[in-house]
Amino acid sequence: MPMTSKPPAEYWATNLYLNPRERPKVDAPLRDLASRAAGRFKRAREGLRALKHVTEQVVYLGTTWKWVWMYEVGGRKLGFLHPMESGASGTFVLTEAEQQELVLANGLPRVIKQAVRDGVHAEGLRWCWLSFGDLDAVDAFVDVVRMKHHFLARPE
Repeated sequence: MPMTSKPPAEYWATNLYLNPRERPKVDAPLRDLASRAAGRFKRAREGLRALKHVTEQVVYLGTTWKWVWMYEVGGRKLGFLHPMESGASGTFVLTEAEQQELVLANGLPRVIKQAVRDGVHAEGLRWCWLSFGDLDAVDAFVDVVRMKHHFLARPE
C-alpha cells in the first residue's frame, strides 16, 4: 500500500467526537480509541505537551475537522491531533519560511517530506497531515512540531 499523507475523502466524517455542543474531556481519546491508536495519541500528546510554554486546548474547528486537540505557543499554532474511528493522526502548520528551512534540514523522515509536499496551502500556511500508522510516524510528527517550536522561539 502506498504511503499517504492525504486523508481519504470521507476521513473527517469519522471523528470520534461529532457533537459540537459536547466538548470531549482532554483525556477521552485514551479511553475511546483502540488500544494501539490510544497509545500513539498519548505518545504524540505527551511529546507536544513537553515543549516549553505550549498550551493544549480541545476545540471545535467547524464541520470538517470537528473536535481537535490544538497545541499553540504564544497564540501561534504548532499542531493538531485528530482522534478518529480508524486511529489517530496529526496536522502541523508551516509558514513559507519555515517550510524552506525544514526542507534544508538533514535527516528529515520521508513521511514528513511527503506530508509537506502534499500539504494544503491556506490562510498563509501549509497544513500538513500525517496518519499515525506506527510509532515512527508519531515520533516524526513530534520532532517536526519540536522544530516548529524552535523556529518560533528564536528572536525575529
